[in-house]
Amino acid sequence: MLDFSFSNILHSNVINFGIMIALFAFIAYKLKVGEKIENLRDSVKNKVEESDAIKDEAKKDYQKVADSLANIEDELKVIVDKAEETAKSFEQKTRAELEKSVEMLKQNIEKQIETEQNHIQSELLNNAAVSSIEIAQRQIKTALDKDKKLHRKYIEEFINSLDKADV
Repeated sequence: MLDFSFSNILHSNVINFGIMIALFAFIAYKLKVGEKIENLRDSVKNKVEESDAIKDEAKKDYQKVADSLANIEDELKVIVDKAEETAKSFEQKTRAELEKSVEMLKQNIEKQIETEQNHIQSELLNNAAVSSIEIAQRQIKTALDKDKKLHRKYIEEFINSLDKADV
């Protein structure tokens, strides 16, 4: 018959427990659970090391950014100073070129005024000469119209001068 005493139950439970442990050990051996746990542990360890390296790199990047932000006002001041210096240089250069252009323009205007004055003077002299010739011509005509002998005298003098000329 079956004996359900405490020692029998304990003894059968210990045997069952041993069988169960052996079965788990066999399954773990067949499935290579130890290797998989070791690989998983190595993988987690590598991930932690990678994350530490990334964290250190991020700290370095943060420090670089913090350092550059600390110096940004100085850098901006340097940039603004350089821009002002360039603008002043450009202004001086432009001013000098503008002054040269104005001087050349003045010289050209003076030359043009002088040319116009010479042109007007020559026109005035030409007009005066033409007017003088016209006045002289009128006076000669008037004198010739008044004295017909004078007219005849000039014709004879002209003919005589032609005879003397070597043609």
